[in-house]
Amino acid sequence: MTPYGKAIFFALLSTAGFAIQDTVVKLLTQVGSIWQLMLLRSLVVIALLCLWARFKDRWSDITPTTFSWPLVRAFFMCLAYTLFYGCYPFVSLSDAAACFFMAPIFVCVFAHLFLKERIGRWRIFSIIIGFLGALLIIQPGSTAFRPILFMPVLAGACYAAGVIVTRGFCKTQPSLALTSVHNLFYAGLGIFMVSFLPIFPITPDVALKNPFLFQEWVPLAPPVIIMIIATAATHIVAMTASIRAYQMADAAFVAPIEYCYLAFAVIIDFVIWALLPSGSTLIGVGLIAGSGLLISLRERSAKQAGPD
Repeated sequence: MTPYGKAIFFALLSTAGFAIQDTVVKLLTQVGSIWQLMLLRSLVVIALLCLWARFKDRWSDITPTTFSWPLVRAFFMCLAYTLFYGCYPFVSLSDAAACFFMAPIFVCVFAHLFLKERIGRWRIFSIIIGFLGALLIIQPGSTAFRPILFMPVLAGACYAAGVIVTRGFCKTQPSLALTSVHNLFYAGLGIFMVSFLPIFPITPDVALKNPFLFQEWVPLAPPVIIMIIATAATHIVAMTASIRAYQMADAAFVAPIEYCYLAFAVIIDFVIWALLPSGSTLIGVGLIAGSGLLISLRERSAKQAGPD
């Protein structure tokens, strides 16, 4: 198999792994707390990474050279996951995913603002198209308006900020080291929140509106523990596959394949929850995916022929 063929395989494995992970998380929203989930998942991920490093005797692979920028990246990534998962009790997987996939558009804007990368007319056009796609899904001003969908949009913005920190300030950091710092940060945040909520409980009315986000520690049944371990395993598989894909081919080649996640999300919504996206949502998904694909193609062209 050629390097590009392997890149396609690993990119598809990554998107499928993330889709399975997110499906399990959505199922867990009915029985647990996001802080409890992310704390336990992060601890499992850290334990698995340490076992791998011990077995391979490669501790340097999971240890950052410096902690400052990896911690900044971890902050944005943790905020992205919290916002993304926090909307799960109220929206379908495909709607949340479509809004989250505004991230490439935010990456383009943030790269211009903070890394001084040039944005040409095609990228500006792509940003407008993606924004229109998000409006079609969220539908502000209509009776179908769902403000909760701003959460995955903000999650996409936070994820994009993490990508910009990675691109601009963490290029020399080992990939698994960034994963370990991210999970250490989230474990610490989880410990803080599960300790904070019992001491300063949220108003019952607020907690009832989103118990997954504001619930305290709850007893865990064995099936729930198994599901949490499954999210950790799929997280590592998906993340490792994504890293391998980007190591074997250009980002502009790999990034469009990640939009297969949207197809997986639609299929999972139908198979598990018997949900089908509306016509406006499908059009919005198409516009957002098309916008991201166009940005990826322009980045590939820019590398070959200079800035657009």
